Amino acid sequence: MLRLAVLFAVLLASLPTVARERPRDPVPRRQAAPQQIAPLPGTQRLEIEFDGATRSYLLHLPRVSTGDRPLILVFHGLGGQGAQVERLSRFTTLGEEHGLIIAYPNGADGMWRVLRDPRTEIAFARAVVADITRRAPVDRRRIFAVGMSNGAMMAAALGCFAPDLVAGVGLVSGGYVAPCRNAPHAPAILFNGTADTMLPIEGRRLMMPVRDFARSLGSGPNCRAQPEPLEPVSGTQPVRFACGGAEAVLWTIPGGNHGWPGGPGGAPHPDATREIWRFFETLR
Repeated sequence: MLRLAVLFAVLLASLPTVARERPRDPVPRRQAAPQQIAPLPGTQRLEIEFDGATRSYLLHLPRVSTGDRPLILVFHGLGGQGAQVERLSRFTTLGEEHGLIIAYPNGADGMWRVLRDPRTEIAFARAVVADITRRAPVDRRRIFAVGMSNGAMMAAALGCFAPDLVAGVGLVSGGYVAPCRNAPHAPAILFNGTADTMLPIEGRRLMMPVRDFARSLGSGPNCRAQPEPLEPVSGTQPVRFACGGAEAVLWTIPGGNHGWPGGPGGAPHPDATREIWRFFETLR
């Protein structure tokens, strides 16, 4: 936990208010690369050349499927790697159940540098998608992005600045520095716990309250979405923001920590993975 706090301090240094108008995030010096974790059985590690460097991602193709399949990009948290969020999120299991293609990109130095200028990371995501479409039949209308913590920031950047690439985003235990003002932007579903001390739901320092960020994702041009309570699930009250063709659903989890709801070490309910897929299915 201390290591993550230090990494977040590096990532939050000198944050701008407008992501696209500043140079790239500085690359922090790290003494040693983390030990590479093996992916789950049936998931392969692939490499691509991008921006003068060799980058990697994990890919899981469903054993049984027909026709073009939805693709979900799942982004790990700060200091992590694809194999960790594969186990945490259990999207590989969901992919087998529903015939989904699941990819777990690996961030350079274990992080996603999207706070100052997300363009390079967005270009990497496009390169990963392009590589996958050469290997498997992808339904380009149903490409989605999901992330945890710093990975949620990455997925949010794709939803805000690359709605031509992703049809929806799922954001788990993320923190955000500015509202999404781009129009159009992708629909979103968010999960944040009230006991998250790493990225508090009410915001901290330059991080804005998550509810305000969710409202920005649910607001289209020339309108400001108002909260609409949805049916409670397992003691959790989801709230929907929607106007002007935009939509966002926020799950505020009482007592929830900085984790993946329904996953190892996270709040037991709701199951964020399955709720994310239910939400994506409505976006056809």
